[in-house]
Amino acid sequence: MISAEGVKRYCDSMHAAGVVYLWGADGQVITAKLLEDLKKHFGEIHYKDIHLTDVEGRIGADCSGFLTALSGMDMTAEGYYKKCKIKGKATEVPVDMTCLLFRQEGSKIVHVAIYTGDWMLTEMWDGCEQRAFDPSEWTYYGIPDWIEQQTAKKPLAAGDKVKVTKELTGHNTAADAMAKKNVRNRVLPGTYYVYKVYGKALNISKIKSSPGSWVVL
Repeated sequence: MISAEGVKRYCDSMHAAGVVYLWGADGQVITAKLLEDLKKHFGEIHYKDIHLTDVEGRIGADCSGFLTALSGMDMTAEGYYKKCKIKGKATEVPVDMTCLLFRQEGSKIVHVAIYTGDWMLTEMWDGCEQRAFDPSEWTYYGIPDWIEQQTAKKPLAAGDKVKVTKELTGHNTAADAMAKKNVRNRVLPGTYYVYKVYGKALNISKIKSSPGSWVVL
């Protein structure tokens, strides 16, 4: 078992190391032999853009292979999804927990990444990427038993009450609120109703059934 903080450190170190996306690899150092073995096993088509002179000596992994060093298991994205005992829609990801994200195409889970909290993720795509989490790009989240669990805050939802403890800038759109631009008004401290949630942004109002301003707490 590894702590959530340990997962984040691993993601940061692999990103800094410039891990190469390599189909079928599980975090090995790339050598001529490794590349030839992978081509024989999975077919050369997966490596047509990989040139040994560019990647030799670096670490290689695909999306599920990136998890092998953490989980101690070698399996596909679908295998990791099936192993998760706690699952849910990506739109309902526990925002403060470290967990896995899954993308489904048709009836099959085809991709996995690590959600590291605070609306950020790490994934093997065009190399090792760290970027903002967009729920629309993913289908499910899953919490594996090899990540030490944290106490998660329940995500805010429409109709919930939220307490604003300091003056905030209010905006017309969620995008403006997250970018902190185009200020509409000032939202004073007090208790508000959540009208809508999008990413880190909340639309809050003093009237439960009416929209108000978009803010980021």
